[in-house]
Amino acid sequence: MHSGRDLALVTGASSGIGAELARQLAERKIDVILTARRRERLEALAGELTARHGIKATVVENDLNTADGADQLVEALAVRQLRPTVLINNAGFGYFSEFLEQPRDDIEALLQVNIRALTILCRRLGEQMAASRHGYILNVSSFAAIAPIPRYAVYSGAKAYVIGLSQALRHELARRGVKVSVLCPGFTRTEFHDVSGHDKSRLMRATELSVEQVARAGLSGLQRGKFLIVPGWWYKLNSLFARLLPRSLMTALSARVVK
Repeated sequence: MHSGRDLALVTGASSGIGAELARQLAERKIDVILTARRRERLEALAGELTARHGIKATVVENDLNTADGADQLVEALAVRQLRPTVLINNAGFGYFSEFLEQPRDDIEALLQVNIRALTILCRRLGEQMAASRHGYILNVSSFAAIAPIPRYAVYSGAKAYVIGLSQALRHELARRGVKVSVLCPGFTRTEFHDVSGHDKSRLMRATELSVEQVARAGLSGLQRGKFLIVPGWWYKLNSLFARLLPRSLMTALSARVVK
């Protein structure tokens, strides 16, 4: 990624990992497009990035939790003649509850944002990047994709889809000048668990990552062309266990961790 040459679109940029990814892109002197639902937060962040780093930060308010949200976002970029060369699909959320007790609307919303919107953005913006033979896609998955977590069943499944899509896409787009990476953070100090309705366990707090650590790992991994990016030594070690241990045992361990 190069300052002056690249323009990065960050979804879910109003808080947490998304906002920090935008900050670290701005530090690298890369112009950013910030998108999420909360315009006030986006405008405050855009002002901060412009003042501190002298880059151009554009705000596009958008709700990916609608059937045509991703398409509306792409159209809004086209109207403004913005062609991102870096796509960071960070928007996403989960709900902590037994699958059979989870409201159908919550399941639909989770699939819409975590799978459908992400896929459409990869398809439409990836096509633009391939046409110019230059681009980067960073899809934010989760450690829950590597070690699925009971009571986060839909979230774990959705994030596993993100890895599968990204791996195949990486192969397809490599010869067309587009790099694809996937970021799999573990528990991170963000609003995620407030939204999911989940009181963190002691072990979750002990193994939490900072947003700075996650964003730095994600961007440096993307820059280097690394595929699966797992921040933090604890999670690197556990990703190794996840490959070696029987799946049933790994899921049982995940269930204990989130209690």
